[in-house]
Amino acid sequence: MTRRLVVAAFLVALSVLPTRPAAAASAGLVVTGVQPSPGAVEFFVTGSHLTSLADATVSVTADGVVLPTRIRQVASTSAGAPPRGVVLVLDTSGSMKGARLSAARAAALDYAIAAPPEVQLGLVAVAEKATVALAPTADRAAFSAAVSRLEAAGRTALYDGIAAAEDLLDERRHASAATFTERRIVVLSDGADTSSRLTADRLLATVSRAEATVDAVAFGDGADPKRLGDVAAAGSGRVLSAADAPALRAAFRGMAESLPAPVLVRATVPPALSGRTTVLRVQARIGGQIVAADVPVAFRADPAAAAAPQTFRFSGAPGRGPAVTIVVVAVAIFGAALLGLGPLLAGGPIKRRIRDLERFAPNRRGDAGTSGADGNGLVRAALAVSERAVRRPDRRQRLELALDRAGSPLRAAEWQLIRLGCAVGGVLGMLVLLPWWCAIPAGALIGWQGAAMYLRLRASRRARSFGNQLPEALQLLVGSLRSGFSLPQGLDALVRDGGEPIAGELGRALAETRLGGDLEDSLERVGERNGSQDMAWLVMAIRIQREVGGNLSETLETAVGTMRERARLHRHVRALSAEGRLSAMILLGMPIVLGGWMFVFRRDYLRPLYTEPLGLLMLTGSVVGVVIGALWLRKLVKVEV
Repeated sequence: MTRRLVVAAFLVALSVLPTRPAAAASAGLVVTGVQPSPGAVEFFVTGSHLTSLADATVSVTADGVVLPTRIRQVASTSAGAPPRGVVLVLDTSGSMKGARLSAARAAALDYAIAAPPEVQLGLVAVAEKATVALAPTADRAAFSAAVSRLEAAGRTALYDGIAAAEDLLDERRHASAATFTERRIVVLSDGADTSSRLTADRLLATVSRAEATVDAVAFGDGADPKRLGDVAAAGSGRVLSAADAPALRAAFRGMAESLPAPVLVRATVPPALSGRTTVLRVQARIGGQIVAADVPVAFRADPAAAAAPQTFRFSGAPGRGPAVTIVVVAVAIFGAALLGLGPLLAGGPIKRRIRDLERFAPNRRGDAGTSGADGNGLVRAALAVSERAVRRPDRRQRLELALDRAGSPLRAAEWQLIRLGCAVGGVLGMLVLLPWWCAIPAGALIGWQGAAMYLRLRASRRARSFGNQLPEALQLLVGSLRSGFSLPQGLDALVRDGGEPIAGELGRALAETRLGGDLEDSLERVGERNGSQDMAWLVMAIRIQREVGGNLSETLETAVGTMRERARLHRHVRALSAEGRLSAMILLGMPIVLGGWMFVFRRDYLRPLYTEPLGLLMLTGSVVGVVIGALWLRKLVKVEV
């Protein structure tokens, strides 16, 4: 009798133990809800096949940098916990009638009570065919109502039921399942499959490919724990046996209570990673077990950590690098400006007038003799070097023509020295923003070409002013001619009473005639220097009048009327095309300005454009597109009058 009691107790103990080990399940971490913020990043961490993360040691790294972290256990009542999905597959075949179905209902309700609130529960009833009784939801009342409506009848389509549960948790078929950080299927059956369209082999293949964990409970003496164990092993889960209703309810409560609660991790992002996109590696140590997960993250830029880039520092002055740099750059630019402008400031109006006359003096020996009297020894030495640089006649003539058009009193050597000073100043200015290997060529190019652009803009402005003053000046000349003055006398009166630049240009023409030149040729050179087509036509009219005779004042008056009408039409056309020109400037300047702003303040965002092959290709294509667009827009908005 005693031996029988011992054997019976041993069998009861075996009935509540797992018939398969849980080693088939592979433990891991699931990272969800990544929320970057300036200087920090927050996310939820849940364990897959882990009992709890409350006592785990969590470390976070990004690009090899260990981030300081703070970990907080999310309470079961927390509304911010990430959702998890669990689908219960209950056998409702004819073999479950009566007390067995009541026990299954009670076990399902116990699971709903013990599960955390963020766990969304679904229900699949398995009878003659598999029926989805409830999609995963956090509404416990709806789940209880669905469980109470279960009825037992027919055969068992267990495999189809498990497949239907997999479908409910598949994010490719149901968008709501994409938010689940963990997916589980809990199967309750008291017998083998008898009516499924899906075979056992196909089910095992489907379960092994799915992301859901499958746990099973074999209920009663007639259950087939081996078949359920195969399904649980394929789903990285476990199978339990329950001989009676209390054991079944205890098994369901234990599985619900063992669902690991998520933890909230807040990591501090160092300034070096601010604004960068990288992979966040989260690692947890639970006892002697280490699990990890990788998740991409784009860190938010931290304005407090965005310091101005520095390319060089001065030793011996810690903490004063930027201030010293700014002072040195300012002194260097000021010195370069004084070096270039010294010869100009040293000369007065008389010297400039003498230089205007010396331009047309025969056998001119150059500017070295006059420069020797200006400035100090350093300036004279610099001018001597610059003089040798512009020794070639074609180069000197080109520079002098550009200076003449701009109305500058500088000589070619002096202008070259100023451009060199601008290039040096540009290099020093770029060293504050860029590394030296990029600042030297960029700064030299910007300074050198910027000075040339300034000269061209000044020449264009002077030519425009000359064209606007020409009709009024010719009208005064017509009055002088009608008063009995000759053409040179009328021009001389105009020079004395007129304003710049028309008075200076005509005075230069008269100076050329006093040095032996022809008046018509001198006036023609005035038109060439200022790009004035009206002046060229005026010279042509004067030559024709001199050859064929006639009243010069009437000829000039007719020319004045034509010039005024042409200027009025030109202003009208510019007013009509102003919107197009403004749109072209905005379209062309927007990518350049935005690119420069982001390069200074958000350089990490643009770094792939000049560090990656694809970025370089995109940048080259963008530059080519902007150039083509500029040429196209210039052609569209340019109207010849």
